[in-house]
Amino acid sequence: MPAHRFTFYLPSLSPDLRELAIEGDEHHHLARVLRLTPRETIAATNGRGLLVEGELVAVGKTRSTAQVTRMVSNEALSTRTVLALSLLPRAHFEQAVSQCTEVGATAIVPLIAEKCHVKSWSKASAARAERVAVAAMKQSGRSWLPTMEAARTVDAIAREIEAGKYGRAFVGDMGASTMPDHVAGHAVVVVGPEAGLTDEELTRLDKARAARVSCGVSRLRAETAAVLLVSAVFDRRGRTP
Repeated sequence: MPAHRFTFYLPSLSPDLRELAIEGDEHHHLARVLRLTPRETIAATNGRGLLVEGELVAVGKTRSTAQVTRMVSNEALSTRTVLALSLLPRAHFEQAVSQCTEVGATAIVPLIAEKCHVKSWSKASAARAERVAVAAMKQSGRSWLPTMEAARTVDAIAREIEAGKYGRAFVGDMGASTMPDHVAGHAVVVVGPEAGLTDEELTRLDKARAARVSCGVSRLRAETAAVLLVSAVFDRRGRTP
């Protein structure tokens, strides 16, 4: 999508809607930050696969309106790519959320691992992370907003893998081999904290048949490893959503 066509998040957007009403924070961004004016082209998404373009009709004090000019996409989610990311310091965790949203992650699971320096995940943490994901979705022109799920322990995520909830499962491990050349269907990527997963946690994930995979020869920050592994899943799948 051309860089000058800014995307706005409208959760209530539906395929049959012909007029967009932009209010609240989205209106503030449109009118006060971007200073858009009538007749400019914008895009809007509901974060669930629908993306439309529209022409601004009016920019008011508290509300802007636009007429829908065309539907860009309205696709069902064919595969899920879940990132189970160990709790990191706020800036690092949110950086991973932002970049993995751009890459195409469809869900984020905060993971409580033994060596996490951060030990708690609150409603406020989830709300901040979701705002980061919304901004990244809009900036990248994507139409899917990853769901922010409840925090899990490593054992809990292992049990869900065993139950077949995620399809293929991969665990970042510097000493392992690279990801398989082809990945089909749903997938979950498990990324440990900066200090790594414990031997017991890795063994538990091994038991759940999660494959250990490497991001390369360098020791990476957790947020960097998350982006590389999520991107690798898409590359091996052929970039299907």
